[in-house]
Formats: sequence, structure tokens, C-alpha cells
Amino acid sequence: MNKKQRIAGKSSRSVRLPRSTGIPKMKAMLLYHAQLKKHNKTGAGRLFPNQTTISIGTDNSWFNAQVIPSDPGWIPVANANYVWYSGNLSSENAVISTRFTLSQRRTIRSASLFLSVDNYAVVIINGVPLVYDAPQNTPSFFTTGRSFNIRRFLRRGRNDIVIIAFNFGGPRSVSNPAGVAARLDIRLSSLL
Repeated sequence: MNKKQRIAGKSSRSVRLPRSTGIPKMKAMLLYHAQLKKHNKTGAGRLFPNQTTISIGTDNSWFNAQVIPSDPGWIPVANANYVWYSGNLSSENAVISTRFTLSQRRTIRSASLFLSVDNYAVVIINGVPLVYDAPQNTPSFFTTGRSFNIRRFLRRGRNDIVIIAFNFGGPRSVSNPAGVAARLDIRLSSLL
């Protein structure tokens, strides 16, 4: 991460992204903002006002997501299903998202994201890229999956997560499967 100076003289952090994901960074951010507009129109979102332990897994409740059968080579993901773009299950990519609201009266103690994707993905949380994979067919992305500490990406109140998943080698098919499963695990403090 780089430090840069704000006009007010306080330092802030900017995030440097890897060079390639198969789509330009600008397009990834445009897809993120388009998903947010759709959420705003539907008023979709989950509220967690009284819970201290939260688990949110991919399923049909995620925007644009449809549960698909799991491929035998994919790792099972507890409390999550493999999904793909509900508008076209044969598409080369899937843009799915979820919105949730955390209590303003609790602090975020810990938060993690477990991601399993066949083949690669971009994950943007509250406007900040967390994962920006290069185009690749890396079996460990779906045979073992990956975990990320996302505590610093989350905030009290409304949170938005957009996952842009890509299938390496063309459209999703029986001979070229594709799917994404994600689970957020969040632990909050007692009431402040």
C-alpha cells in the first residue's frame, strides 16, 4: 500500500491493484457501481441488529445469483452454495452481490471471507478491491479455496459486496464448469 497526502495534511492509504484480471480496473468498478444501483432500486439487504455472530453464504438470495450443482472437483463450502449468474447460466462470467447492515452499536471484532471460484474473480467490498485475480486456471482456487481477513473492509451500517467471477476458456458448460461459493463470517462485540 502507498501512503498519499490529503489536502488537509492527514495521510490516507490507497490500494494498488495487480495489473490484470481480464477486465480493466475501470470496468470492474463500473460493474460494482451498476450492482449498487440495482440494489438501491430493489431495496434489497439484510439486517443484523441483534446478532454478534453472522455467517452469510452465497445462495439464491444474493443479487443475480442462482444455485448450481456442485462439480465433484470443487471443495464443499459450509453454509454456502455454488452459484452463477441467474440471467444466463452459460455465460462466461457472473456478477453477483449482497448488501447487509451491521449494528451501529457494535464494533467489528473479526471478519473473514472464504472464496472458492472456478476459475478466477474480482471481489470488491464497499468500493475497495479485495481480490483482483489475473486470468488463470488455478485448481487450488476451487479445490482448497482461499480465506481473506476483511475486517478493515467492513464498517458499521450498510455494507456491499460484489463478486465478479470468470470462467477460464469460454462459456460455462458441462465440459467447462464454472461456479463461485463465498462465505462471510463476522463477529461483533456486545452492545456499546
